[in-house]
Amino acid sequence: MRTRMLHCCTPRRWLWHAVLGTLLFLSGAPAPSAAQVIVRGALAYETTAAPGSTYANTIVLYNEGDSSRTAAVSLRDYTFSADGTTRYDDPGTLARSNAPWIDYGGSTVTLPPEQEVEVTYQVDVPAQMDGEPPTGTYWSMLLVEPLNQPQGAAAQGIAVQQVRRYGIQVATHIRETGTPELSLLSTDLQRATGGAVLSLSVENAGTRGVRPAARVELYDASGALVLQQEASRKRIYPGTSVRYRLDLAEAEAGTYQALLVVRADAGRPIGRQFTVEL
Repeated sequence: MRTRMLHCCTPRRWLWHAVLGTLLFLSGAPAPSAAQVIVRGALAYETTAAPGSTYANTIVLYNEGDSSRTAAVSLRDYTFSADGTTRYDDPGTLARSNAPWIDYGGSTVTLPPEQEVEVTYQVDVPAQMDGEPPTGTYWSMLLVEPLNQPQGAAAQGIAVQQVRRYGIQVATHIRETGTPELSLLSTDLQRATGGAVLSLSVENAGTRGVRPAARVELYDASGALVLQQEASRKRIYPGTSVRYRLDLAEAEAGTYQALLVVRADAGRPIGRQFTVEL
Protein backbone atom coordinates (compact mmCIF):
# COMPACT_ATOMS: atom_id res chain seq x y z
CA MET A 1 0.00 0.00 0.00
CA ARG A 2 1.22 3.54 -0.72
CA THR A 3 0.42 6.63 1.35
CA ARG A 4 0.71 9.91 -0.51
CA MET A 5 1.60 13.33 0.92
CA LEU A 6 0.82 16.08 -1.59
CA HIS A 7 2.54 19.40 -0.94
CA CYS A 8 2.54 20.80 -4.47
CA CYS A 9 1.62 20.22 -8.07
CA THR A 10 2.39 17.70 -10.87
CA PRO A 11 5.99 16.47 -10.53
CA ARG A 12 8.78 16.65 -13.08
CA ARG A 13 12.02 14.83 -12.42
CA TRP A 14 15.28 16.30 -11.18
CA LEU A 15 16.98 14.94 -8.17
CA TRP A 16 19.91 12.89 -7.17
CA HIS A 17 20.10 11.03 -3.88
CA ALA A 18 23.11 9.51 -2.19
CA VAL A 19 23.64 8.01 1.23
CA LEU A 20 25.39 10.73 3.26
CA GLY A 21 26.59 8.82 6.23
CA THR A 22 26.20 6.09 8.78
CA LEU A 23 25.37 6.62 12.44
CA LEU A 24 26.59 3.97 14.87
CA PHE A 25 24.50 3.03 17.90
CA LEU A 26 25.78 0.99 20.82
CA SER A 27 23.63 -1.41 22.76
CA GLY A 28 24.18 -4.44 24.92
CA ALA A 29 24.66 -7.27 22.39
CA PRO A 30 25.66 -8.02 18.79
CA ALA A 31 22.60 -7.72 16.57
CA PRO A 32 21.96 -7.19 12.86
CA SER A 33 20.83 -3.81 11.52
CA ALA A 34 17.11 -3.31 12.16
CA ALA A 35 14.66 -2.57 9.38
CA GLN A 36 14.48 1.15 8.76
CA VAL A 37 13.29 4.00 6.58
CA ILE A 38 14.90 4.13 3.14
CA VAL A 39 14.63 6.37 0.09
CA ARG A 40 13.47 4.63 -3.07
CA GLY A 41 14.26 6.04 -6.50
CA ALA A 42 16.90 6.67 -9.12
CA LEU A 43 20.24 8.22 -8.23
CA ALA A 44 19.95 11.20 -10.59
CA TYR A 45 17.20 13.42 -11.98
CA GLU A 46 17.72 16.78 -13.71
CA THR A 47 15.41 19.75 -14.39
CA THR A 48 15.96 22.47 -16.93
CA ALA A 49 13.59 25.35 -16.20
CA ALA A 50 12.87 28.88 -17.41
CA PRO A 51 13.02 31.96 -15.18
CA GLY A 52 9.63 32.52 -13.53
CA SER A 53 8.52 28.88 -13.97
CA THR A 54 7.49 26.26 -11.40
CA TYR A 55 8.24 22.54 -11.31
CA ALA A 56 7.92 19.77 -8.74
CA ASN A 57 9.21 16.31 -7.92
CA THR A 58 8.44 13.48 -5.52
CA ILE A 59 10.68 11.60 -3.10
CA VAL A 60 9.48 8.10 -2.20
CA LEU A 61 10.20 6.92 1.36
CA TYR A 62 9.64 3.33 2.46
CA ASN A 63 9.38 1.83 5.94
CA GLU A 64 11.02 -1.62 5.93
CA GLY A 65 9.93 -2.36 9.50
CA ASP A 66 6.83 -3.85 11.10
CA SER A 67 6.01 -0.74 13.18
CA SER A 68 5.55 2.95 12.41
CA ARG A 69 8.63 5.10 11.88
CA THR A 70 9.22 8.85 11.71
CA ALA A 71 11.69 10.60 9.42
CA ALA A 72 12.89 14.18 9.51
CA VAL A 73 13.08 16.13 6.24
CA SER A 74 15.23 19.27 6.11
CA LEU A 75 16.86 21.54 3.55
CA ARG A 76 20.56 22.44 3.45
CA ASP A 77 23.06 24.02 1.11
CA TYR A 78 25.65 21.53 -0.13
CA THR A 79 29.18 22.01 -1.43
CA PHE A 80 32.28 19.82 -1.79
CA SER A 81 35.91 19.93 -2.88
CA ALA A 82 38.54 17.58 -4.28
CA ASP A 83 40.34 17.31 -0.92
CA GLY A 84 37.34 15.45 0.51
CA THR A 85 35.80 18.40 2.33
CA THR A 86 31.99 18.44 2.32
CA ARG A 87 29.84 21.19 3.81
CA TYR A 88 26.14 21.35 4.66
CA ASP A 89 25.44 25.03 5.30
CA ASP A 90 22.24 26.80 6.27
CA PRO A 91 19.82 26.99 3.33
CA GLY A 92 20.40 30.07 1.22
CA THR A 93 24.04 30.53 2.31
CA LEU A 94 25.62 29.81 -1.08
CA ALA A 95 25.35 32.39 -3.86
CA ARG A 96 23.96 29.69 -6.18
CA SER A 97 21.60 28.10 -3.69
CA ASN A 98 18.08 27.32 -4.89
CA ALA A 99 16.95 26.56 -1.32
CA PRO A 100 14.89 29.77 -1.08
CA TRP A 101 12.91 28.56 -4.11
CA ILE A 102 11.88 25.21 -2.56
CA ASP A 103 8.75 24.32 -0.60
CA TYR A 104 8.74 20.72 0.67
CA GLY A 105 5.84 20.76 3.14
CA GLY A 106 6.26 19.50 6.71
CA SER A 107 9.54 18.77 8.45
CA THR A 108 8.58 15.26 9.67
CA VAL A 109 6.97 12.29 7.97
CA THR A 110 5.28 9.33 9.66
CA LEU A 111 5.48 6.05 7.77
CA PRO A 112 3.14 3.11 8.55
CA PRO A 113 4.84 -0.30 8.65
CA GLU A 114 5.89 -1.72 5.26
CA GLN A 115 4.39 1.21 3.35
CA GLU A 116 5.57 4.04 1.13
CA VAL A 117 5.02 7.74 1.66
CA GLU A 118 5.54 10.24 -1.15
CA VAL A 119 6.94 13.64 -0.18
CA THR A 120 6.54 16.19 -2.95
CA TYR A 121 8.58 19.36 -3.16
CA GLN A 122 7.95 22.38 -5.39
CA VAL A 123 10.55 24.70 -6.91
CA ASP A 124 9.46 28.25 -7.81
CA VAL A 125 12.19 29.67 -10.06
CA PRO A 126 12.36 33.47 -9.70
CA ALA A 127 11.90 35.60 -12.81
CA GLN A 128 14.71 37.89 -11.67
CA MET A 129 17.56 37.97 -9.16
CA ASP A 130 19.12 41.35 -8.34
CA GLY A 131 17.32 42.84 -11.33
CA GLU A 132 18.50 40.20 -13.83
CA PRO A 133 17.12 36.79 -14.90
CA PRO A 134 18.88 33.86 -13.16
CA THR A 135 21.45 32.05 -15.31
CA GLY A 136 23.37 28.79 -15.04
CA THR A 137 22.92 26.18 -12.31
CA TYR A 138 21.50 26.50 -8.77
CA TRP A 139 21.27 23.65 -6.27
CA SER A 140 20.71 22.55 -2.67
CA MET A 141 20.00 19.33 -0.78
CA LEU A 142 17.04 17.74 0.99
CA LEU A 143 18.10 15.55 3.93
CA VAL A 144 16.00 12.57 5.06
CA GLU A 145 16.94 11.12 8.46
CA PRO A 146 15.06 8.44 10.45
CA LEU A 147 14.25 9.57 14.00
CA ASN A 148 13.01 6.54 15.94
CA GLN A 149 14.99 3.54 14.75
CA PRO A 150 14.85 0.38 16.90
CA GLN A 151 18.13 -0.59 18.59
CA GLY A 152 17.71 -4.33 19.09
CA ALA A 153 17.76 -6.48 22.22
CA ALA A 154 20.23 -5.65 24.97
CA ALA A 155 22.66 -8.29 26.25
CA GLN A 156 26.39 -8.65 26.79
CA GLY A 157 28.70 -7.16 24.19
CA ILE A 158 28.30 -4.29 21.76
CA ALA A 159 25.81 -4.00 18.93
CA VAL A 160 26.63 -1.79 15.96
CA GLN A 161 23.51 -0.65 14.17
CA GLN A 162 23.62 1.32 10.94
CA VAL A 163 21.13 4.09 10.34
CA ARG A 164 21.13 5.45 6.82
CA ARG A 165 20.74 9.17 6.28
CA TYR A 166 19.93 10.23 2.72
CA GLY A 167 20.80 13.40 0.85
CA ILE A 168 18.75 14.30 -2.21
CA GLN A 169 20.41 16.88 -4.41
CA VAL A 170 17.90 19.24 -6.01
CA ALA A 171 19.45 21.24 -8.86
CA THR A 172 17.97 23.67 -11.36
CA HIS A 173 19.55 24.43 -14.73
CA ILE A 174 18.23 27.69 -16.16
CA ARG A 175 17.52 26.70 -19.77
CA GLU A 176 20.69 26.80 -21.89
CA THR A 177 22.33 29.61 -19.93
CA GLY A 178 25.62 29.69 -18.07
CA THR A 179 28.95 28.15 -19.04
CA PRO A 180 31.13 25.59 -17.23
CA GLU A 181 34.79 26.49 -16.84
CA LEU A 182 36.89 23.46 -15.99
CA SER A 183 40.43 23.79 -14.67
CA LEU A 184 42.99 21.18 -13.62
CA LEU A 185 44.08 21.92 -10.06
CA SER A 186 46.64 19.13 -9.65
CA THR A 187 47.88 15.75 -10.87
CA ASP A 188 49.56 13.14 -8.72
CA LEU A 189 51.07 9.77 -9.66
CA GLN A 190 50.66 7.38 -6.73
CA ARG A 191 52.42 4.02 -6.52
CA ALA A 192 50.80 1.28 -4.47
CA THR A 193 50.99 -2.51 -4.15
CA GLY A 194 48.39 -2.97 -6.87
CA GLY A 195 50.15 -0.65 -9.32
CA ALA A 196 50.28 3.03 -10.22
CA VAL A 197 47.26 5.36 -10.04
CA LEU A 198 47.03 8.80 -11.61
CA SER A 199 44.95 11.15 -9.42
CA LEU A 200 43.74 14.51 -10.65
CA SER A 201 41.69 17.32 -9.13
CA VAL A 202 39.32 19.26 -11.35
CA GLU A 203 37.44 22.46 -10.51
CA ASN A 204 34.44 24.12 -12.15
CA ALA A 205 34.97 27.89 -11.95
CA GLY A 206 32.06 28.62 -14.30
CA THR A 207 28.34 29.18 -13.81
CA ARG A 208 26.80 25.90 -15.05
CA GLY A 209 27.10 22.42 -13.55
CA VAL A 210 28.42 19.58 -15.71
CA ARG A 211 29.43 15.90 -15.44
CA PRO A 212 32.89 15.58 -17.05
CA ALA A 213 34.65 12.32 -17.84
CA ALA A 214 38.42 11.97 -17.40
CA ARG A 215 40.58 9.84 -19.73
CA VAL A 216 44.30 9.11 -19.91
CA GLU A 217 46.20 7.49 -22.79
CA LEU A 218 49.75 6.12 -22.52
CA TYR A 219 52.02 5.91 -25.59
CA ASP A 220 55.38 4.13 -25.78
CA ALA A 221 58.58 5.41 -27.46
CA SER A 222 57.35 4.26 -30.88
CA GLY A 223 54.11 6.22 -30.52
CA ALA A 224 51.94 3.13 -30.05
CA LEU A 225 48.99 3.33 -27.68
CA VAL A 226 49.62 0.88 -24.83
CA LEU A 227 46.90 1.85 -22.34
CA GLN A 228 43.69 3.85 -22.22
CA GLN A 229 41.73 4.34 -18.99
CA GLU A 230 38.61 6.40 -18.31
CA ALA A 231 37.10 7.41 -14.97
CA SER A 232 33.37 7.63 -14.33
CA ARG A 233 31.68 10.98 -14.81
CA LYS A 234 31.30 13.16 -11.72
CA ARG A 235 29.02 16.12 -11.09
CA ILE A 236 30.85 19.40 -10.61
CA TYR A 237 28.67 22.37 -9.65
CA PRO A 238 29.96 25.94 -10.00
CA GLY A 239 32.60 26.62 -7.37
CA THR A 240 33.12 22.95 -6.47
CA SER A 241 35.87 20.46 -7.32
CA VAL A 242 36.26 16.68 -7.51
CA ARG A 243 39.05 14.11 -7.62
CA TYR A 244 39.41 11.43 -10.31
CA ARG A 245 41.50 8.25 -10.08
CA LEU A 246 42.82 6.56 -13.23
CA ASP A 247 44.29 3.08 -12.78
CA LEU A 248 47.59 2.52 -14.65
CA ALA A 249 48.30 -0.92 -13.19
CA GLU A 250 47.91 -2.70 -16.55
CA ALA A 251 50.88 -0.83 -18.06
CA GLU A 252 54.30 -2.46 -17.77
CA ALA A 253 57.21 -0.64 -16.11
CA GLY A 254 58.72 1.99 -18.40
CA THR A 255 58.55 5.57 -19.62
CA TYR A 256 55.48 6.78 -21.50
CA GLN A 257 54.01 9.90 -22.98
CA ALA A 258 50.65 10.50 -21.33
CA LEU A 259 47.70 12.36 -22.85
CA LEU A 260 45.12 13.47 -20.27
CA VAL A 261 41.68 14.72 -21.37
CA VAL A 262 38.83 15.95 -19.16
CA ARG A 263 35.71 16.59 -21.23
CA ALA A 264 32.07 17.49 -20.52
CA ASP A 265 29.07 17.88 -22.81
CA ALA A 266 29.44 21.68 -22.60
CA GLY A 267 32.36 24.05 -22.19
CA ARG A 268 35.98 23.68 -23.24
CA PRO A 269 37.77 20.39 -22.48
CA ILE A 270 41.05 20.15 -20.58
CA GLY A 271 44.02 18.58 -22.38
CA ARG A 272 47.48 17.90 -20.95
CA GLN A 273 50.51 15.98 -22.24
CA PHE A 274 53.37 14.87 -19.99
CA THR A 275 55.88 12.09 -19.34
CA VAL A 276 55.08 9.23 -16.95
CA GLU A 277 57.62 6.80 -15.48
CA LEU A 278 56.14 3.59 -14.11
